[in-house]
Amino acid sequence: MTQPLPLDSPLLPAEGDVRRAAGVLKKQAGALAALAKALDPPQPARLERALAALGKAGSAEVGAVESACRDWLIAEKDGRARRLSTELRDACAAAQIELSVLTRDPLELRLPPVSVRVDADADKAEVTFGRQVLVTCGAQAAAIIDARRKAMAMLEAGEWRAAAFHAQLLQAWKRVGGDGWAELTDVHAELAWLRQPARFRLEPVASNLAPYPRALFLYDLWRLRRDRCLSVGGWRLGLGPATGGSVRDKKRVMWVEDDHGQGQWHLTLRFVLEADSGRGGDDA
Repeated sequence: MTQPLPLDSPLLPAEGDVRRAAGVLKKQAGALAALAKALDPPQPARLERALAALGKAGSAEVGAVESACRDWLIAEKDGRARRLSTELRDACAAAQIELSVLTRDPLELRLPPVSVRVDADADKAEVTFGRQVLVTCGAQAAAIIDARRKAMAMLEAGEWRAAAFHAQLLQAWKRVGGDGWAELTDVHAELAWLRQPARFRLEPVASNLAPYPRALFLYDLWRLRRDRCLSVGGWRLGLGPATGGSVRDKKRVMWVEDDHGQGQWHLTLRFVLEADSGRGGDDA
């Protein structure tokens, strides 16, 4: 529910006054249309009647109505973000969700482990992870809290075992080469195939497909780091940052987040045996 503006905010014109102004303008429009006909060619009698009708139509303070509405919109826009901030902090406190501000223009908030991009002017908010949109909602506190709940349900769906994911990721990396750096997009695609249920392998149709979107892949990488499971069975995961022109191709690179919503674009990953783990590259 939209909260009212402070008492000292500009007043909107009354609805009745605007409707009366609309009626006056309608009469003026009819009189002006008649006047146009009387001018081509000039017809004195019709011209006099049209001018009389125009005079009877009266006048409408359209400029004042427009000015009052614009002043109100400016005040409402200035107060919208402040109201949302207060309401959202209260809602997060009630739900025991930590809230922090990542950026103010554009407004991006952190409601761990997801982020929320807010466009108060458009009354729109996007819950994201890894810069992938999970849920879209209105820019109201209750709607954002509910959207976060839905996003977390999507991310947390299914069983999570860090060591099992590590093993599956290692297998996917080996299937796309397994002897050095492999592009994240290639490993993601292979991993999506490995995760398919038996019914899909028996009958590979859309109804049997188990989606594995990029956001969930990035969330699983984040959970792997969170659970301190980057190294299993002597194999350690490393990620290769995107550099130069590769950063511009957002279809190939992925935004790998840390616990604070910050992160970096990455292009590749690899596994190395612990004895060889010092030979360059970044840990995940």
